Amino acid sequence: MIRAAQSLVFLVIYFIYLVVVMPPIQGLVIRPLCALNPKRRPTILRWWFLLQAHLVVGLARVPGGLRVHVEGSLPDSSLIMVMNHQSMLDIPIGVSLLRGPYPVIPIRAKYTRGFPGISGLSRLAGFPSLKQGERATRAEHGAMVAAAEAVARGERTMLIYPEGHRSRDGEIQPFMAQGLKLVFRHAQQRPVYVVVIDGAWQLRSLSDIAFRLAGRRVQVQVLGPYAIP
Repeated sequence: MIRAAQSLVFLVIYFIYLVVVMPPIQGLVIRPLCALNPKRRPTILRWWFLLQAHLVVGLARVPGGLRVHVEGSLPDSSLIMVMNHQSMLDIPIGVSLLRGPYPVIPIRAKYTRGFPGISGLSRLAGFPSLKQGERATRAEHGAMVAAAEAVARGERTMLIYPEGHRSRDGEIQPFMAQGLKLVFRHAQQRPVYVVVIDGAWQLRSLSDIAFRLAGRRVQVQVLGPYAIP
C-alpha cells in the first residue's frame, strides 16, 4: 500500500509539472531567452535539459521510491550515446548522465505534438521527428543529417535509441540500424558510448509507473568510449 501511494504521488506531481508548470516557463521564459541571446542558446538549453532530467529522476527517487544505480560516467564533450530502451524514464535518466553539449534525440513524430512540455522542448531543441516507416522521407533524412553534423562540429550530443520502441520483456530488440549508420557516417570523429539500462522494463507506461515505480531497482552501466567503426 505504501509503495503504491509513493508511485501515485510521483505520477501526480510529475503530471502537474508537465502540464501546468513546465509549458508556460518554457514558452514565456526559455524560448524568449534563446531568441534574445542566440550566442548563449546552447548554454541555456543545456541548463534547461539537465534541470528537467534531474527533476524527473529526483522525483522518481523521492517521493517515488525508485532506486537508480549508475556505474560509469561520460566526459564533458560532444559524443554519441547509444542506449537501449525499456521505460518512459529512459530519456530523463540518459540526459541526466550528460556533461557536454545539450542533446539531440531522434524521436517518434507523435511526441512532437500533443504532449505538453515534451512537444515544445523537442521542437525548441530541433529533435529529428521520425515516423519510423520502412523508408525515411527526405525531410526525415535531412533532419538526421543536420543533427549528426551538429554533433560532428561538437555543438550537440547525440542520444539515440536504435530499438525504436520500448522493450516488453527487458530483452534488447533488433536495431533500426539505418539511422545509427547515418549518424556514424556523418560524425565519424566523435566517440561512442553505450549506456545499458536494466530493471526498468516494467515501467513502460503511465499505468505501470502508477503501480510499480516504488521499490523498483534500475541499473545503468556506461561503457566506452568506442571509435567508429
